[in-house]
Amino acid sequence: MGKYFADIFEAVTSVMKGMQISIKHIYKKPVTLQYPDHRQVLPERYRGFVHNDMTKCDSCNICAKLCPVDCIYIESEGKGKERMMTRYAIDYNKCIWCSLCTENCHTGSITMSHDYDHSVYDRRSLVYEFMDPSEGVIPCHRGTRVDMGWWVEPKAEKPKPKPKPETETPSDDKPSDEKGVEN
Repeated sequence: MGKYFADIFEAVTSVMKGMQISIKHIYKKPVTLQYPDHRQVLPERYRGFVHNDMTKCDSCNICAKLCPVDCIYIESEGKGKERMMTRYAIDYNKCIWCSLCTENCHTGSITMSHDYDHSVYDRRSLVYEFMDPSEGVIPCHRGTRVDMGWWVEPKAEKPKPKPKPETETPSDDKPSDEKGVEN
């Protein structure tokens, strides 16, 4: 008989604890966003989808060579001044968003966007072609790009952070106890 009442008491106290937590959270601001209408604010260094500005890209292949999963496809024709880029594509099925391609791009054409929603029904549409087929080819040599109006100044070098000055530690001339009060 005592076990019966103990079980009832335990059930009632358990329900009361749960209700206490629920009532406490009723008056707090909700953290859930209504997704399509409201988007989450992302940090500045968020690694979203990779984007390439074709007006700056000179088809140097550094990004494609550094990509650990080979998701960047660059094709070009010709040599030297006559070299023209015919294809620049990124396969987002393979991309691991490591940002190695963006860190080493000397022209600053490839960047990480804050876009994180590319829901698709067909995986083939995740291979994104950055070159417009109607444009044909894009010149890779700087002189040719300037003549044709494709040249954009490369990104400026990032300033190196200044080293923090060392702070001097106070001398331990006077003994002190654990709470930092001097004797």
